[in-house]
Amino acid sequence: MKIYPILTIKRITRALIRQVLILPVLILALFLTSFGQVPKDRTVQQNVVNPVDLFDVIRHLLGKPDTVKSDAIQIGVNNVSLLPIIGYSPANGFVIGAAVGITKMIGDPKTTNLSSALANISLTTKNQVLINLRTDIYTRGNEWYLPGDNRLLFFSQPTYGLGIYGLNNTYSFALGDNSVQRTVMEQPMRFNYVRIYDAAMKRVYKKWYAGMGINFDFHYQINDEALKLDTPNPFLSSHYIYSKKYGFDTANYVTNGLTLHFVQDSRDNSVNPYTGYFAGIGFRLNQTWLGSSQSSTILYAEFRDYFALQKSRPRHLLAVWLWGTFVTSGHVPYLALPSITWDTYGRSGRGYIQGRFRGTNMVYGEVEYRFPLSENGLFGGVVFANATTANNPITGQDLFFSIAPAGGFGLRIKMNKKDRTNICVDYGIGRSFTGVYFNIRETF
Repeated sequence: MKIYPILTIKRITRALIRQVLILPVLILALFLTSFGQVPKDRTVQQNVVNPVDLFDVIRHLLGKPDTVKSDAIQIGVNNVSLLPIIGYSPANGFVIGAAVGITKMIGDPKTTNLSSALANISLTTKNQVLINLRTDIYTRGNEWYLPGDNRLLFFSQPTYGLGIYGLNNTYSFALGDNSVQRTVMEQPMRFNYVRIYDAAMKRVYKKWYAGMGINFDFHYQINDEALKLDTPNPFLSSHYIYSKKYGFDTANYVTNGLTLHFVQDSRDNSVNPYTGYFAGIGFRLNQTWLGSSQSSTILYAEFRDYFALQKSRPRHLLAVWLWGTFVTSGHVPYLALPSITWDTYGRSGRGYIQGRFRGTNMVYGEVEYRFPLSENGLFGGVVFANATTANNPITGQDLFFSIAPAGGFGLRIKMNKKDRTNICVDYGIGRSFTGVYFNIRETF
């Protein structure tokens, strides 16, 4: 059992060095890696003879004639994937709903990336209503890149505090001169959430884009169910302690900002890449004149890369994902802080429940081995490993002081051979936690 000591002068010095060095090192790594690669052909297909997807299987079972056996995508044609959602996830319980994925090649595939949109509405056994719309739109010739992440959630979710604690179901922290040990317990919360993240980026040079966007977060009707103030045995939740320390209302808060974006994208397919890479940096300015509860700034950095392991079978590859989010000034409300599984498509942190780790600064890394299981491309598999680190400004825990590892494996079923949309079923294993994850589209 690990006891986290009170900060010493030596540790303070080490913390300052980390804060000063980690950000430029991460940014430099992202962009030096992307500069050092040769742009790859975005017209790569599956190299499968007579490829089969789930729609082909359904047509066969219904006795309907097969379509043309080709996975080549056509310009201007909408490729639609409809999926009834009947599944389970650790954060939602059992889920029922529907998802629709639409992809379209707006221009010449040699000069234009595949555009995509994914919308879903779901009801869960944890009394949640989830409405999401995510988009990645590339205009003709990739002149503009228009990403979006918009949500309306009537939500419930436990929180576990800030930093990386409780990996063995207990955690310790310092209060004055005494070390206090607690058994890790979920701190249940209910809240409603509106997210509006939309941006417009102009191509400025080859595969480089620059632009601006809006990032609006509205958390309201927050019910901190773990908080017990007027009882013989009071309990102060992590949300309450953080909110009171930094001057936020505990029932409602807003984080509205303008963002500056700089992106390089050479992926051959944003839905399920076989080759290429993605690198991006965003800087967000949350301002009270835009309605924010407090002014603050946040820096985002992300990098993804895809390494082919077998030229004759592009689906056989190694994928790498790295992202970091850093509050660089001011204070951000508790539920708007960086947290696993709150990325655009909610795919980070397999092996833990959504929101299990949170901090004012967070770094996440994942590697995934992807491979085909059938000659016709219908089935595939993955093996993955990931790691998360986050800080806690209240206890003084720094980035990389503690790391939460996880891993697992999964099955892929080809839903649409035209745009490579997969149905994904994964089993993740973390420290003192396991979970099953159902999704449409690849993890990253």
